[in-house]
Amino acid sequence: MATTKVDVNLIDATGITDTKYLKGDGTWGTIAASGGFIKYTVVVASIDPFALQSNTTKLIIEVQASGGNSGSSGGGGYNGGSGGGGAYARKFLSSMVGTDTLDINIGAVPGIGASGTTTSVASASGTSFATISCAGGAGGTSYSGTTQGVGGAGGALPTTGDFNIAGGGGTSGAPGMSNQSGGSFYGIINQRMVTTAGSGMPPIGYGGGGNASYSSGTGGTGGAAVVIVWEYA
Repeated sequence: MATTKVDVNLIDATGITDTKYLKGDGTWGTIAASGGFIKYTVVVASIDPFALQSNTTKLIIEVQASGGNSGSSGGGGYNGGSGGGGAYARKFLSSMVGTDTLDINIGAVPGIGASGTTTSVASASGTSFATISCAGGAGGTSYSGTTQGVGGAGGALPTTGDFNIAGGGGTSGAPGMSNQSGGSFYGIINQRMVTTAGSGMPPIGYGGGGNASYSSGTGGTGGAAVVIVWEYA
């Protein structure tokens, strides 16, 4: 009769770890390491070069550009325009190696009435890929005499990600509880909710526009840019 089972006591497993398996020829093989999540890094300041982990083969990169500052408000119902929100892009890169490096550029928050800045991720060395770039939201303008401030434009829809979202535009000055700031993927829209003088509110999160004050006061600052690098084996 053919033998269909082997007595476990006949198997010499001395020094064998959980990473081994018994092959059909009676020798021990090594279980290949499975791919999976390694780590993520939140980047809020420019880095060149940004080094990957040695066993990284895939990346998901998220780029959120900054939001713009709000313009200043005056009395009599003449208010600044709120800042625009920054654009967002997400990109999957499947052919990376652990020795590759990235060039991460974090765009600054633009001032009152200033154009939005660019936040980007490019290849610094090794595997080449198209730069992932997002435009920031513009700053709103301040009131002038009896003229309301104008809201800053939101960052334009990116074209370099697999998933792209434009930034929301800031609204122009108006009396009362209004004047909504421009939103972003990683930020929460702010709306003026008080009827007293004081500085405008900054956004919650990253990339949203600053909110204008109700009456005489400076505008809120825009939300900072951020890049998140997800590494996988």
